[in-house]
Amino acid sequence: MTEMNVPKKIPVKKIYTAAEFFKFTKNKETRHELIGGTIHMMASPSVTHQDICRKICRKLEDFSEGKSCRVFMAPLDVVLFEKDKTKKSKYKRDAAQNVFQPDVFVVCSPKKISENKINGAPDFIIEVVSTATALNDYVYKLKAYMEYGVCEYWIVNPVTKKVLVYTKNKETLETCEYTFEDTVKSAVLDGFETDFRLIK
Repeated sequence: MTEMNVPKKIPVKKIYTAAEFFKFTKNKETRHELIGGTIHMMASPSVTHQDICRKICRKLEDFSEGKSCRVFMAPLDVVLFEKDKTKKSKYKRDAAQNVFQPDVFVVCSPKKISENKINGAPDFIIEVVSTATALNDYVYKLKAYMEYGVCEYWIVNPVTKKVLVYTKNKETLETCEYTFEDTVKSAVLDGFETDFRLIK
């Protein structure tokens, strides 16, 4: 009598919530993000990456001086979550499955800012692409940012010398492409623009 080939049980991939993610990453020296419930370790950024982030951040800070919006730079956790429709002003923060560390971002609502993290979608986000983060920046983060309420998202690619700008207007998603020879104007931050010839 031959032994029957019984299929082995396929292991279920662990999906983490924001609460579990923060327990996992507590006291860890390495940086992590939670993308769709999966924990990703982040590689150290390049010098070019840091140069671009610093220059853009400086321009945003100069622009935001005296205004209510605040500018932040990674590493700082941003928790993206949906509003619980059954209870007004109650949020599903602990059950959220996306915790990102955007390179540069602007938050205009003081209620979203806590001591250790941002609770809710920033108004404006810039991600500078690296080889290790390209898929996340162009696909997963784009989808999450637009779904959870980010109004404007710039993807800056130092290799292709291109800037993709995504603007969410109600249910419409507008996309524009620029190069590092262009001046890019924000649709959300009225009056803010960046000449990428000075950034590259």
